[in-house]
Amino acid sequence: MSVHADLLRQLQTAQTLIDLYRDRFSQESLTGVVSGFTDTFVYLSLFSEDGLPNGISVVHLGDVTRIRWQGNALLSIQALIDAKASRPTAPEIDLESTCSVLESIQRAFGYVNAMTENSNSSITFIGEIAQIDTVSFVLNEFGTMKTWQTSHLWLRIDDVTRVDADAQYERDIQFLAEQRRST
Repeated sequence: MSVHADLLRQLQTAQTLIDLYRDRFSQESLTGVVSGFTDTFVYLSLFSEDGLPNGISVVHLGDVTRIRWQGNALLSIQALIDAKASRPTAPEIDLESTCSVLESIQRAFGYVNAMTENSNSSITFIGEIAQIDTVSFVLNEFGTMKTWQTSHLWLRIDDVTRVDADAQYERDIQFLAEQRRST
């Protein structure tokens, strides 16, 4: 068994809070617990600095540059998680392929937050998948807090580097999109 697979298995089994870094895309870490992994993907259940559940993220294992656990900051967040009895958000996600990740997150949450960070690490696409195959997908995009501009967007599956859902911002965007639809 490889070092990374053994480590990820240990971290997942113990539900150890980690900081996962992908330095090519961002200097910020993803803080959470490992909820699943394959040779291709790592699935994290995220937590905020306040110790509250903060959605999920699935990233390509090949983009991970380092993983940190323990340390004062993480132990402090863990103490808040324990004090608040916070539980990770962890629906079953199919980690077979990017397509299956997108489809299972769509099923679990009703939308996806797809990121194509190789092009621009600050752009995020939040919406409902209208069509999908192994090459590409069409997203009924929700828009943002500022623009409220909804649109339809075609994206290539191979360009997706990260898929998130259920963070507060994403839930707010989904709520506003549903409000606009009902008026």
